[in-house]
Amino acid sequence: MKENGAVSGKKRAGFLVRLVCFAVIAVLLLVYANFVLTPKHDYGICSMMNLYRQPDDSVDVLTVGSSLAYAGVNTNVLWEEFGIASYNLCSAEQPFWVSYYTIKEALKTQHPKIILLDAKAATYTRDYSKRGRTILSTFGIRGIGNRIGAIMACVEKPQDAVSYILGLPEVHSNYKKLTAEDFTFPPDNGGRGETWKGYIESDVTEHHDRPSVVWNTVKRNINDREEEYARKIFEMARDEGITIMLVGFPNPDYANDHMYYNSLWAIAAEYGITGINYNDPKMRFGLRFSTDFADWQHLNVKGSITFTRKLGEDLKELFDLPDRRGDDYYASYDICAGIWAEKYADFASASVEKQPLDWFPPPPGKLPEDFIPEEFYPEPPEEMWPELPEEPADA
Repeated sequence: MKENGAVSGKKRAGFLVRLVCFAVIAVLLLVYANFVLTPKHDYGICSMMNLYRQPDDSVDVLTVGSSLAYAGVNTNVLWEEFGIASYNLCSAEQPFWVSYYTIKEALKTQHPKIILLDAKAATYTRDYSKRGRTILSTFGIRGIGNRIGAIMACVEKPQDAVSYILGLPEVHSNYKKLTAEDFTFPPDNGGRGETWKGYIESDVTEHHDRPSVVWNTVKRNINDREEEYARKIFEMARDEGITIMLVGFPNPDYANDHMYYNSLWAIAAEYGITGINYNDPKMRFGLRFSTDFADWQHLNVKGSITFTRKLGEDLKELFDLPDRRGDDYYASYDICAGIWAEKYADFASASVEKQPLDWFPPPPGKLPEDFIPEEFYPEPPEEMWPELPEEPADA
């Protein structure tokens, strides 16, 4: 009897072991299937996924926000010309509730000295995120708590979050669009590799006129939820000892946004936070509306170089940021900038009209006497960057 009992006990133990192994394999397969079917766009998911591949505490300036930020802050220029180690953790139409959770997740491995917070979300009027933007903004977050928190913040009702938390119900229809690259883990970030720092270039040009802006202090209330999460970001940064700098990125359609920006600046002032609105018509640094924008919202490569040179100068003047060039721990920045420079080796800077510059050398100390840089104003309304379908094609 004892032998029979021992044998049956061993069988039960063996069964349990096999059951656990099967469950683990099933979960891993589901996780991988979820990864494969998730669209790996660089303008959202990939910048979050790639952050985990950066060396711990290797980011001094973290840029968080919308597509205006990832198209505007050229991390390669900040590195090569100023020695600033920066990373763009952005996604298309990113609201402050997503910014809050992405910053919270980033702080697990990075402790930046400065967070550049895109002010664009202050203009968004929706209370919750659209389906495509929810996927873009949250599916790259690895931490379960922050991923669920971000998803819950994006949807109106708790039950609406279930399909996003599970993942597969939202992305299963993407099997029709799969390519070999979708099976590669981790993703290659559009061919940029793991050293990529989140800057997304656009090398097209769309002609625009200078916007007409009445520069005043009139305020317009921002969306209640946007304000709620903006305050959470300010409080989290304060508690973590990190400086927040608000940034108003230049674009040809700023006039509609000015009063929202005034409100955000006033809220930030309550926390001792300030920033720079590069849409101020008094600011002149060579940005040209006729050549420096990819569309009515986003800077192109030429514009990003000119803008980032100004941003780098301001960061160096305002903050005690170390020059990391030459430090082996930051070698990935050299690799990233080298790859980018090879792709855009002959690119001319817009810093000085008719005086093409290699984009790495620092801008000249003095402009020609006959050169008058264009005034440059401001921020946009609804972003028009690549959009995911609102519903699965087979829904």
